[in-house]
Amino acid sequence: MSTDHELPDSYHAMVLLIDDQPFVGDAVTQALAGQDDIDLHFCPDPQQALELANHLHPTVILLDLVMPQLDGLTLLKRLRANPVTAEVPIVVLSAEEEAQTKSDAFAIGANDYLVKLPDVIELRARIRYHSRAHLNRLHREEAHAALRESQQELVRKNTELSLKNEEIRQALAEVKELRGLLPICCNCKKIRDDQNYWCQIDAYLTEHTDVIFSHSLCPECYSNVMKEWHDQKTEE
Repeated sequence: MSTDHELPDSYHAMVLLIDDQPFVGDAVTQALAGQDDIDLHFCPDPQQALELANHLHPTVILLDLVMPQLDGLTLLKRLRANPVTAEVPIVVLSAEEEAQTKSDAFAIGANDYLVKLPDVIELRARIRYHSRAHLNRLHREEAHAALRESQQELVRKNTELSLKNEEIRQALAEVKELRGLLPICCNCKKIRDDQNYWCQIDAYLTEHTDVIFSHSLCPECYSNVMKEWHDQKTEE
């Protein structure tokens, strides 16, 4: 286990070194030897680098600029255009120190620039720094995607619940609304309910609607009642 900079397992670095010079591969391999949190894969053929990157899913790419088979800046453009490596930190590892070369590399999409061969401690630190940043970004995107999915599921369930509530509301409204043919006695005006019982119309309406009765007398009935009362008093 590395002692100069401890990292949790979630920050394990996967490094892809793309350089046509074998001695550079050997030097970087020795610099990272014994670092249990860093895995190194060396690709001496830049034409195979894109395919290898798609297979490895590196967290950091170390890229040489001057290679006979494929120019490093051209490969940098391809790496940035490739969905798998579009956001992967790319550290240019080149012998060129010209300001314009560095400017061109950063303009295309390089994240860092080291003149090879860099100090061992600095190389490890840069690899860990960029790897951690990349993995943190991936974790944030995963958490955001999970949160977004959860929010969408909540919206879907709330929509379903609203529809169910509306269905229940309509069903209750229909229960409370009298519809169809009601059997009613032409003499006493009682209504026959679903259980084949005859009941007073006010009792039936109270049970099947939201109606609340307040008993009183209409003017005509009041006159009839008062007439009957007066006739009884006269007879007495």
